Amino acid sequence: LTHGYVLSGPGVPKRINEAVLHNRKKVMTSSSDGWIWYFLFGLFMFIGGLLALYISLTSIVLPYDEHFLTINSHLILQFNDRILPFMSHDRMTLSGTIMSGGILFMSLARNGIKHHYHWAKKATDTSAFVGFLAIFLFIGYGYFDWLHALFWVVLLLPFLIGFFKTKGINRSPESENLTNNSAWKISLIGQLFFIILGFSIIIGGCIISFVGVTTTFVKTDLNYLCITPSQLNAFNQHLIPVISHDRAGFGGGLVSVGLLVLMISLWGFRQNQKWIWWTLLFGSLPAFLTDFAVHLKIG
Repeated sequence: LTHGYVLSGPGVPKRINEAVLHNRKKVMTSSSDGWIWYFLFGLFMFIGGLLALYISLTSIVLPYDEHFLTINSHLILQFNDRILPFMSHDRMTLSGTIMSGGILFMSLARNGIKHHYHWAKKATDTSAFVGFLAIFLFIGYGYFDWLHALFWVVLLLPFLIGFFKTKGINRSPESENLTNNSAWKISLIGQLFFIILGFSIIIGGCIISFVGVTTTFVKTDLNYLCITPSQLNAFNQHLIPVISHDRAGFGGGLVSVGLLVLMISLWGFRQNQKWIWWTLLFGSLPAFLTDFAVHLKIG
């Protein structure tokens, strides 16, 4: 046991069980279309992210935002021309996070839940549950964002249908991996970095959520805006709640997506499962691209 754990790592019992299941070659037949609803859940999320991206690149604030603020975007620009770019920064990063989450959910549905893998359903349900709870982070600011609430309801319906239609799936993963060759050992380094990435996203999301529900701003934000929170409140008492609700929502979305990355890296990692790596690659692109792009765009 000591020799095996040293050379193979603590995951060797899991690999043995997966190899045994692979050698049995038990044929699984699909008996539920519940995965389609999970796929629609991810698709709607991706479309919602695209819509949020379009808003962040154009008007930034919507008519109901202006109604709550009792002022329009032109007055905000006259007061401080960096407030709207700053809000665009929060909304664009949120849109990228939502699109990334949508890609991950769609892939888990198509490649995991469809084939009855219990780990894929568990990862999807856990992440989605946290994402739905995140709405309560910004609901207490005295600003009810009806578009977020509508988006929440649209996502909840296909998720619940998919959840109940797939309650019986319990397939364990199988793998043909039997050796500790150099490719496998190198891949473990890649898995470690994906796990670190997942943890890092979760920690970042928790910090951003905490800032969103407490101070709203950090020092670099105020340096960029060249203004103090008291001056913002003196200009418009509703402006900080609008910014806070964006930040808290973004933080909650990061926690949800970070959980997906972490669980896919921990539970989906096995030989010849190429869809896992394509999922993580394409799933990361919207979040990283929007994050880098918006910082370059607003300076």
